[in-house]
Amino acid sequence: MSKVIETWTQWLKNSRFSYMTEEQKNQTINWLMLVRDKILENAKLQEDDVLIDIGTGTGLLAFEAYNKLKESGKVIFSDSAQDCLNECKKIAQDCGINNNVEFINTDVTNLGLENDSVDVIVMRSVLVHVLDKLTSIRELHRILKPGGRISFFEPIIKSNTKYYELINPLNFPNYEKLKEVEYKIMSNPSDPLTNFDSKTLKENLIQAGFKNISIDVNIEKSTYPVSASMIEPWFNTSSGGGAQSLKQRFMNYLEEQIVNQYIKDLETELDGKTITLESLSAYVYAEK
Repeated sequence: MSKVIETWTQWLKNSRFSYMTEEQKNQTINWLMLVRDKILENAKLQEDDVLIDIGTGTGLLAFEAYNKLKESGKVIFSDSAQDCLNECKKIAQDCGINNNVEFINTDVTNLGLENDSVDVIVMRSVLVHVLDKLTSIRELHRILKPGGRISFFEPIIKSNTKYYELINPLNFPNYEKLKEVEYKIMSNPSDPLTNFDSKTLKENLIQAGFKNISIDVNIEKSTYPVSASMIEPWFNTSSGGGAQSLKQRFMNYLEEQIVNQYIKDLETELDGKTITLESLSAYVYAEK
């Protein structure tokens, strides 16, 4: 493991993932590295590439791209959150990285770069936080050089396992209502988390002018035992990017008292059971 990735891994364990058990940290980091490696493999990096990692966060993609380019090109760390950029700068500093990198505080909807200025764009879970995906994808097309490549990963949340699929309808007198509400939540066109799938991503890429588009949809299954104490955090934790928590999203349709009761009933229903969840994601590649 390179010094850069070792430093990045230790930083992640000691700060961003400090609340996890060591096993959870290792599992999460291993998954992140698998996602990272596939995105960068798809990006077909070449010597002297100018690459931008949009929504860089902790620098997952950018630091490994820097390793692969071996200082022959340039890596731009881009994020709308200055604190993320500050953390990436600290990691770079600790690793003695001074050349061929740039840090810009900007947003995917308006990147502020010149037309045709980068060879490669990489991203992980960025568009899932953007309501108007077509406008953002057009912005990506604008900054990409002719012949340039884009490679990114997005979770397809609307197709994930739903709560109503995990419970016994006979134990929930208002089951049909709860099912209807969850369906509305997961198909809400005004929610950036759920207003897209692989088909609409491809349509947006075509509209923006991309070609040679490839979308690889993956289905990951996770099986694990549930305890009652896990349910409330599932409902109250935001996915980031200013997104509402699941509880808040349920409360767009139901009174808080009803949602609180649903959470308590789920605690009773799922406690001690082993469940299997399906999560969909898409690896996307395209060229200008």
